[in-house]
Amino acid sequence: MKSQGIDRTQLPYASKLNPYASYYALVSILIICLFSAWDVFLKGKWNTARFVTNYLPFVLFPILYAIARFINKTPLVKPSEMDFQTGLAEIEAATYDEPPPRNIVEKFWSKLM
Repeated sequence: MKSQGIDRTQLPYASKLNPYASYYALVSILIICLFSAWDVFLKGKWNTARFVTNYLPFVLFPILYAIARFINKTPLVKPSEMDFQTGLAEIEAATYDEPPPRNIVEKFWSKLM
């Protein structure tokens, strides 16, 4: 988006914490994934099934991704070449704006939903 000059604050779901919330989420998920089965490394607590279940995807995913890219021969798309405009008019035409609540019950329901 930055390479095409599109301002992120103009997106429908823009966050005030962007991009720092994304960085925080990425680091948090990595810590959780890496330490989710740390106790298998303690003396006397080795569990092969738990180790494979928790840590094999970290090795397997990049390998399968590379194989799929090689088999399908899909090139990487540069950020400056990505298309963010095609079909945008149809999507915006299909969006529905909620009417404002008419009473206190509808106001409560709109906040709840």
